[in-house]
Amino acid sequence: MFVRYDTIIVGGGIGGLQTAIQLARSLRRVAVVDIPGGRSTVAKAYRNVLGFPDGISGEGLRKIGREQAVKYGAILIEDEVTRLEGNPDHSFFVHTKDGHAPLQTRTLVLATGIRDPFPTIPGIQECLGTSTFLCPDCDGFESVEQNTAVIGAFPQAMEMADELSFYTSKIFLVNHAKSPVEPEIREEISRKGYSLVDQTVDQLLHVEGRLRGLILASGDRLEVNRAFLSFPGAKVQTSLLEPFSVQLNEKGHVLTNPRTKETDHPNLWAVGDITLHSQQVAIAMGDGALAAIWIQKRLREQDQSERR
Repeated sequence: MFVRYDTIIVGGGIGGLQTAIQLARSLRRVAVVDIPGGRSTVAKAYRNVLGFPDGISGEGLRKIGREQAVKYGAILIEDEVTRLEGNPDHSFFVHTKDGHAPLQTRTLVLATGIRDPFPTIPGIQECLGTSTFLCPDCDGFESVEQNTAVIGAFPQAMEMADELSFYTSKIFLVNHAKSPVEPEIREEISRKGYSLVDQTVDQLLHVEGRLRGLILASGDRLEVNRAFLSFPGAKVQTSLLEPFSVQLNEKGHVLTNPRTKETDHPNLWAVGDITLHSQQVAIAMGDGALAAIWIQKRLREQDQSERR
């Protein structure tokens, strides 16, 4: 026996939850299938979100979102989606790791996000989202005239430093990945006023997540109080889309209709960081609301067709 939903959302991050809230308020039977984790759980203080001038953690925002979605009738399922199956009528079966029967849905939203390649450095998890960051658009403000390390690989670290140079002139490029740095790049680093630290990082010194310095492989201490990570290899989580004719860009992001957020496959939407946008919480929320509005239109069209 199949459980049938109007919409199933795979991924319970910010974009997925906003989609669920909007659809549940449209009187739709909605389920969010999610496992703990995700990029937003790393952020300990989003400070650029309207309504939270003192910041809110990603987990705190997700908790509020889950409560709000359930209040309007959305169903939250803690499980891992293992396979998506399309049907001739453009509905779907959603197969899960622990579920005994597949979930059936008329429309489907993928909100599975991105997995970041965090290095395994003692202290990094405690500092992430408090004094160590990923996104200069989100958290460049936190580095204003602060001693700031960009820990990463080349050329990504150089690109990050160029973004941060708008906020601070005190930038240390820490070549943790031991990337080759050509002489002309070294000259450019010097010309721009950055300091190149050609060593790996052994430890982030911190007090309750507030960075106090880096211990380098040589044993020396680098005096910084902000850090940004810049490594290649962030993985867009789109493997579930392999059975479908969905377009991806060269970096693996899902291409959607910019007006509706629907993919090339009928009744299949994508929102949040797996799509082509600036990877901001506010944008993920906008994606979710927009997708939900157009899903509701599609479902109403289907309802009218079935009544004829």
